[in-house]
This record gives sequence, C-alpha cells and structure tokens, in this order.
Amino acid sequence: MGGLLPPSERRGSALLGIFAALSLLLLVIGDRLPTAGLRGIGAFLFSPFDRIVLVADRMASSWRENQSLHTRISELELENQLLRSAGIENRQLRDQLGLPMVFNLPLRPVEVLALSGEPVPIAATLSAGERQHIRAGDAVLTRDGLIGRVSEAWVHQSRVVLLTDPNAAVACEIESTSVLGILHSTLVPHSRLMLTGVAMADTVRMGQRVVTSGLSRRYPRGIPIGKVVGIERDPSGLTQQVEVAAFASLSRLRHAFVAPGPVPLEVPR
Repeated sequence: MGGLLPPSERRGSALLGIFAALSLLLLVIGDRLPTAGLRGIGAFLFSPFDRIVLVADRMASSWRENQSLHTRISELELENQLLRSAGIENRQLRDQLGLPMVFNLPLRPVEVLALSGEPVPIAATLSAGERQHIRAGDAVLTRDGLIGRVSEAWVHQSRVVLLTDPNAAVACEIESTSVLGILHSTLVPHSRLMLTGVAMADTVRMGQRVVTSGLSRRYPRGIPIGKVVGIERDPSGLTQQVEVAAFASLSRLRHAFVAPGPVPLEVPR
C-alpha cells in the first residue's frame, strides 16, 4: 500500500507518524523533563528578539513624538509670527492715532528696606528718594505686577502705600473685556483685594487678568495687578464684587521698580 501512494502523501504520512510518536513520548516522560532549564534556554534564545522588538517599539514612539513636536513647533512659530505682526500693527496704529504706548515705561530698580502694617503690610520704605528722581505719585511694581504708589519722597528714601492699604484705590479693568472697576483692600471677613463697581450686566470670569485702566490718572495704563479668584453679588444687588489675587507677593518684598507717574494735564489758560 505504501508503494501505491504518491511521494508527497508518503512524506506527509511519515511526518504525521513522527509527530504522533513525539506526542506519545512527551506524554510518557513529560513530568521528568527539566522545565526550568528549558524555560531558561528559551529565554536565552528569544531574548535578542525581545530586545529587537523593544528597540523597534521605542523608535516608533520616538518618531511619533518627534512628529508631534515638529507640528507643535510649527504652530507656535506661526502664532509667534502673527503676534509679532499684530504688535507692529498695534504700534503703528497707536502712533498714527497719537495714542500713548501701553505699559512702555522706564523702570528704576530700588530695594525695599522695611514693611509696616498688621496683619498684612500696608506700606513700605524704599531705598531711593528725591536724589534718585523718585517723586510722590510714582507707581511701584515688581516683575510680577503692581504693588502700590509712592506717597512721600524724602532725600534718599521714600514711602509706598501698598495695594493692601484700605485707603488706597486703583482704577482697573479686566484685560480681555475692558470691564471697569475700582480695586481696594478690605479686611472683612479677611484681608483681600476687591474690584467693586462692576455692573451686573458685565461678564466676569474666573482667572481673567486685572490691569490698571489709567482712567484715574494715578497709574499708567496696562500694569498687571492680579487675576479674578472670586465673584459675588453686592449686598445692594446692583453690582458685582470681584475678588482679585495679586500677582506680586506683598508680604515678601525685597526688590521693586519705580515707574514715573502720569504727567499732570495742563489746564489751558
């Protein structure tokens, strides 16, 4: 019968017989095989392939991340170019209309010598005075934002009324919407900065930046002050009270900058 089968079928029958014999052999001696040793040999033989697969996966992940970063860089470069163009256009338009530049001020560095006031500081003493061209009315700020206004200038020192002084008030606006209000400090129920006089119809959102509006002629326009951290209705129900967290840390002042206050308007004769 074997001689009557084609060669291909005879080879298939032989392989089938070999597999059947191996299966029977494994069933008989399977429990006696050194499985731990065989697993070690298998791990040794296949570990190079595992490393190749791992390296290939890391390369693919790096390539995808690189492509994503290139895309993001391109988007940021385009956005930066648009912002530069908008800034140039803004300067040109303000120059044509005769409008002053926003927050384009000469800054004089000073050292904060002392803080006074409890439970929060409400005044500070600076290391510069009239000899250093510091004048009453100059704005005082840090790299983070406005901290107050020079109230008195002596020969070599000066005094600053901080934003936390309840008697200080700053005309402000919400940067993105130009919503106007007056910023002042209150101690009820605790020390905080409140933006008052905001109409109920005005939209104010958490996290919006608050800057000086320049309408009071006491501070230059556009100096950052803080961000909105709370919104509540005024007891009268007619306006909103907006809590503002100052960008500058008023209790840990060491250095500051003095910017000249707005030039007083001349009264025509």
